[in-house]
Amino acid sequence: MQQLHSFVRSTLVVRVVQVGLVAAAVVHGYIISFGRSFHFRDIDIHREIGRRFLSGEYLYANDYCYMYLPTTGIYFAPLLALDRNPSLALRYAAAVVCLVVTIVLFQRMIVGLSDSNRWGGLWVGIGAGALTLQFMLNDLDDGGPHLMLLGILAGGLYAIWVGREWLGAALVGLGIVLKVTPALFVLLFLWKRQWRVALYTVAATLLWIVLPVLYMGPTGWWDHHAEWTRNAVLSVLDRQVEGRQENELQKANLSLRHTMLRYLITYPPTHRLRQVDPGYQPVLDLPSPVANGIVGVAAVSLFGLFAWYSRRPFQGPGDSHWAQDCAATFILALLFSPITWDQHLVWMIPAACVVVTAATQMNGGLSRVGYGMLAVYIVLAIVLNYEVVGSARWEALKSYHHLGIAMVILYALLLSTTRGGRSSPNLYSNKILRAASRVVGQV
Repeated sequence: MQQLHSFVRSTLVVRVVQVGLVAAAVVHGYIISFGRSFHFRDIDIHREIGRRFLSGEYLYANDYCYMYLPTTGIYFAPLLALDRNPSLALRYAAAVVCLVVTIVLFQRMIVGLSDSNRWGGLWVGIGAGALTLQFMLNDLDDGGPHLMLLGILAGGLYAIWVGREWLGAALVGLGIVLKVTPALFVLLFLWKRQWRVALYTVAATLLWIVLPVLYMGPTGWWDHHAEWTRNAVLSVLDRQVEGRQENELQKANLSLRHTMLRYLITYPPTHRLRQVDPGYQPVLDLPSPVANGIVGVAAVSLFGLFAWYSRRPFQGPGDSHWAQDCAATFILALLFSPITWDQHLVWMIPAACVVVTAATQMNGGLSRVGYGMLAVYIVLAIVLNYEVVGSARWEALKSYHHLGIAMVILYALLLSTTRGGRSSPNLYSNKILRAASRVVGQV
């Protein structure tokens, strides 16, 4: 048994598994990029945003791209350097790199640089990948845009963890401009008494927002931001114009509000969510004010639990609680976003890394209840998939927002995970700063 244990941990086995994963990614990426017939996807929207930006057209014409800030035009413009399929392949490769970066960096933040090793990192990555596999595949179907954004944010959070505050702020600020919901990290920084990091992040975000004015000119830049701000306010107030509101009113929307309202109120036959869900079956029929009040209480409770959980101030470079706090913030960003599709759930990968390290007792631990919650999550997010249950049952499951429930379960599991030992900032600070460059080289 000892020999088998040593063999499994050997460099040879690690290399073989790594080669197998790379080969699987190459084959899957080729099929996604070149091996299927054309179907309009998010990458086509992103290429159109880049094209409109470069050609000086109004980005939001014909109700197009209205959710994106003008800075995304700069971000998506490189997709036009190649034809559609090669650009999809290139983005797929970048997304896989960002996935690996995210897992490596979070594994190091969870267990510490001194305790991290290739074997542990590999199996943490495999476990986290298994817990979020269907979400990764759905995102990679479009070249992995949300995995790329996750990699950007993970890089920023890691930079903050090792004391490179300006770099971390620049990366997190870019993530905020590209998606907006990562602005929750600014609240995290303030709550953790990281005043300087919060200030740097706000400054970096403003610089990213202003950057397109150099290409668009002041008038065009202002018109775009006025339209974007108006649309954002209407979305928060739930007063979107009909065409834009229909984009949010989908049974596949897994945000906290839409998941809870599915169970609390009965939609009338003319409601959009009844029209897109032929198998709709109501659960409760509470008055709308009461239902919205319950949703509000749930939202405040989720924030309150996290505030209590993360109440300890940031302890400086090497803080052993940082990874878990950031992982919880990612899930909160998903829950409180106006629109959360299943491909967005790749942002649960950091939480999955924390849970896997706890479940395998590499760092922290799970209680018996925790293992039970993990089992329920596995059933909802892994076992009950399209291939297993079939098309009809899958549509019925989507109607009941089972993945939204799985997201809440993982959030609760993350908060209940026993934290590992506390690191000493004074002891680890210099070592972490010296090792940061080596980590980047290994990634």
